Amino acid sequence: MLDDYKNNKFYNYAKNLKKYFHAYIFEVDDIETSYPLILAFIKMIICPNHYTNNKSCLDCNICHLIDENYYEDLKVIETTDKIIKKEQITKLQQELSLKSSNNTNQVYVIKEADKMNLNAANSLLKFIEEPEENIYGILITTNKKSLLSTILSRCQIIELKVEKETNYNLEDINNSLSFLTLIHEEKENSIAYLKSRYLNIYATRDDILKSFQMLENLIDKEINRRNGIIDNNFSFYDIIEASLQEITLKELIFYLDKIIVMKNKLIENPYLNLNLFLDRLIIEISEVKI
Repeated sequence: MLDDYKNNKFYNYAKNLKKYFHAYIFEVDDIETSYPLILAFIKMIICPNHYTNNKSCLDCNICHLIDENYYEDLKVIETTDKIIKKEQITKLQQELSLKSSNNTNQVYVIKEADKMNLNAANSLLKFIEEPEENIYGILITTNKKSLLSTILSRCQIIELKVEKETNYNLEDINNSLSFLTLIHEEKENSIAYLKSRYLNIYATRDDILKSFQMLENLIDKEINRRNGIIDNNFSFYDIIEASLQEITLKELIFYLDKIIVMKNKLIENPYLNLNLFLDRLIIEISEVKI
């Protein structure tokens, strides 16, 4: 039960939930070792007797069936030949269209969700875009950045990865956040003066790459904070929150996707023209429609 995980940062978030989101993405270091905690959360969603609102079940048939993966209102999809195919998602949707015979919530789990091929991901997206009452999705991945940004934006993202020690410099944090907020506020107009200001600080390709990596981490932190996941070892939440308070969660997720794409282009091509590179980033972020 969830009480077994009081030392996990996810515990307080789950315990204090007043309403479940229709779909969650769990990013983990290892799926199998993280699954018992996720399963405890699934029991909260499905079983009316399980730990929730300070109640718990001592001997519950529903929870025992869930543990054995025999409960019909819990559907679990795993990879076939190292991918998840559209046919698996279609079958899932057909099964979920049948109302629960147990009068409990239905939950579907997709392990290794990043292994969905494009057809499967698009099929799932349509399902997530029009959520049905009493149906909840759990997508588990070791790399949420491999999922479609449109799926990311429609799910509650839960970060269960162990935080890696990172050296944060306050000046670099402020510079990186200012870079993003200026583009957010000025859109294409920021091209006129942002490049000269930014390139005066980050003059080389390696400098820009480090800045993008930091910005990626900072946006990740803010997305997690808004989802109620806090790293107690991180000291700069107030600064990030104050800087990004005018940017919505959906916008942050889209910006994160663009920054990751452009960062990877910078890694793959060491000879990019940095001025044109920043132009393209600003234009792509400005074109985002939320």
